[in-house]
Amino acid sequence: MTKKQKILREAARLFAEKGFIETSTQEIAEAAETATGTIFYHFATKEGILKEIYVNLINEYLDEMAQTAKSAANGLEAVEKILRMHFAFARDYRAEFTVCHRDMPAQIVFDETRRDTMRRNTDRSISIVKEAIEKGIADGSVRPDADPLNDAKLIKAMLLGTARMTHLSVTEFDDAEKTTCDFCMSALRNRGTE
Repeated sequence: MTKKQKILREAARLFAEKGFIETSTQEIAEAAETATGTIFYHFATKEGILKEIYVNLINEYLDEMAQTAKSAANGLEAVEKILRMHFAFARDYRAEFTVCHRDMPAQIVFDETRRDTMRRNTDRSISIVKEAIEKGIADGSVRPDADPLNDAKLIKAMLLGTARMTHLSVTEFDDAEKTTCDFCMSALRNRGTE
């Protein structure tokens, strides 16, 4: 692990535990076993660390999402695999997910460039799910009257909502993965092929 990766990992952990505002660069430096100057060598500001956490997380997430969709035998399976990948990814990157869902929205309020970046990333994830639903309609695994774009947007909203509920401890959500997968599969499955 490089020094920069260690800084990002420790910053994400501290931001998730204490909050972005409450975490000092000195604390990050101590946790990463480096000098504060090293942090500023890699990142101009503490906000730069947060931005890099988001960029790294979303790029890896979207790449994995696209690869997961491609690995499925049919469209319905692609949607289910995407959903399961999302929950596994959220578990594996719990600190980063927590930080991105709690702290990034506050960072983009007055930053149009960040808002545009988040919008493009959201559109890409919706597009991947939309293509899986379209594939399912074409191969007969998804009901023919499904609305690929709106269904993909709804699935994205469900994933964001469950992530926020789970990572921000808004409320208890027993087995969010199973509930979400069962709900989406039931809604999309082509019952005419059963």
